[in-house]
Amino acid sequence: MGFLHKSVKILSFGIAVSLFGMEAIAADLVVRKNVVDLTSEEKNNFVNAIKTLKTTIPEGSALNIYDQFVAVHLGAMSVIHWHEEHQHHHIDTAHENSGFLPWHREYVRRFERALQSVDPSVTVPYWDWTDPTALDVIFQPDFMGSNGQGVTINIPGAGAFEGGPVVSGNFSEASGWVLNKDLHIDPSTNQSLGTSLLRFLQVPPATDYPIPKAEIDRILALDDYQIFRPALEGFISFDKDGNVINGGFAHNYIHGLVGGVRIDLTTNRPTFQPIGTMSNIPSSVNDPVFWLNHSNVDRLWAEWQDNGHEGSDFYPSEGQPYGHNLNDPMWPWDGGMSTPASKGLGDLLSLLPVFDSDDIVTPADVLDYRKMGYTYDTTSASVPEPTSTLGLLGLGLLGISSLSKHKKKQKTLTISNG
Repeated sequence: MGFLHKSVKILSFGIAVSLFGMEAIAADLVVRKNVVDLTSEEKNNFVNAIKTLKTTIPEGSALNIYDQFVAVHLGAMSVIHWHEEHQHHHIDTAHENSGFLPWHREYVRRFERALQSVDPSVTVPYWDWTDPTALDVIFQPDFMGSNGQGVTINIPGAGAFEGGPVVSGNFSEASGWVLNKDLHIDPSTNQSLGTSLLRFLQVPPATDYPIPKAEIDRILALDDYQIFRPALEGFISFDKDGNVINGGFAHNYIHGLVGGVRIDLTTNRPTFQPIGTMSNIPSSVNDPVFWLNHSNVDRLWAEWQDNGHEGSDFYPSEGQPYGHNLNDPMWPWDGGMSTPASKGLGDLLSLLPVFDSDDIVTPADVLDYRKMGYTYDTTSASVPEPTSTLGLLGLGLLGISSLSKHKKKQKTLTISNG
């Protein structure tokens, strides 16, 4: 399988689009907006760009561009590092450790550039979890679609709640949003969740919305990255006295809010079972709401960085699992030094995109989000030096190193057929 090689062109909706063409980006940064502030046109453009990626299959690939992003997220959940001192260690390179924030920053930016190759006006909007109006804006037929229907979930001690397949709107099967069953899985059973997007919106215990602003303010007030990251990821929270406690809101809570989690509180040890697409984290990218959630995660990290936590002094240089330290290459942008342990039902390795050996990205490379060419409507728009990017349509975007890497290397990356 090969893609993103020189002079390659693919046909998308009858239009030949060059995948490789160096062009200078504007000095102005692209701005990611609050989802509640999007115009109808901006919503349509965002949705249309996503669906174009879903229907575009690069030459030599078994997957469309969107599903290649899904496959990469699945692969990141368990990676084997082939270095002498790290052989056979299964590490989630994208979650539960320091690399959660830089890995997803690079990942979301590559997805955004893929969207921009379809429509240069598109950016990835963010879902401000503290905004009480956002839920109604997001889950509308003209945008992300509605809750699922047709399945009743009985929550012991709480009652019956409805969810299931999304049957109307932009991301229903009827509208062409058909999931790859081998990339839509319940990791606890290793069974497919089928070809429909599944949502169980606000099923207990994930019923409360919005997230209290005071909770987010407490996270942003933390000075230690090693506490800030798990708080933002959603593994810890704080009691009324400011003490750290297990469990939290933030990123993880939003996954559960949309996808639904079945919980049994009648036993001595409560049990949790994700039931929808967003709450089954490995394949949660199948729900485009994923991108809104992670744009907000990145926005909050950017605000935290701008508030006196800039640069490498506020990221661990050592002591983390391989791939999570400041200068560790992050899979899949590690020059082929690691291999994912398959999380899909088929041969995931054969479905993954091919990455150039020079496409290497470390957490250090993405600490300055402005150098990656974007900002938020809540952060300063200080303009970095002009840099270069690739004007491309295709998952080749997953195979391009960050904009800061391009500027440093001053070379065109190529990917050979393989």
